[in-house]
Amino acid sequence: MRILQVAGPANSGKTRLLEALLVHLPAAHIIKWSHHPIAEDAPASDSGRLGATGLPTVLGHPDGLVWRGTLSRTQVYAMVASTVDPDALVVVEGDKWAPHPKIWIGAELPPSALAVGLVIGPKPPDDSTVPWRQAEIPLPDDAIHELTAYLRVAWPTYAVPYGRTIDA
Repeated sequence: MRILQVAGPANSGKTRLLEALLVHLPAAHIIKWSHHPIAEDAPASDSGRLGATGLPTVLGHPDGLVWRGTLSRTQVYAMVASTVDPDALVVVEGDKWAPHPKIWIGAELPPSALAVGLVIGPKPPDDSTVPWRQAEIPLPDDAIHELTAYLRVAWPTYAVPYGRTIDA
């Protein structure tokens, strides 16, 4: 699988950019990482009572599956890789500490320890080899339009094979 990842601080425009971009990409799978907890099931429901055991639980429903339990980043990506076509595009929002290169959107530059393939924001990256697209943060509508036009063509440059890290 190939990973196209967008990361950055809250309210920088990541989701708005992806919403505009996804309609122009080949069929993709999405991994959304969040620091917000997912709403718990009603305590009296079957799934709520089973979830109260504290054991990892997979909830199957007509729209798919929800995993409740602890998985490492490595386990999540490996699980997705094992279920999608090897040529699949997986769009990731968040998980800034993942080891593969990502598109960073933010008013401040990303921490130097991050693997970054493109910076979008008001400041150029310290590393002049990392491409930069200047934009206000949060991304205004005209920047979303311009970046979508750019990335709908350039996305393969930033979609890296699963397993490629900053050192690869």
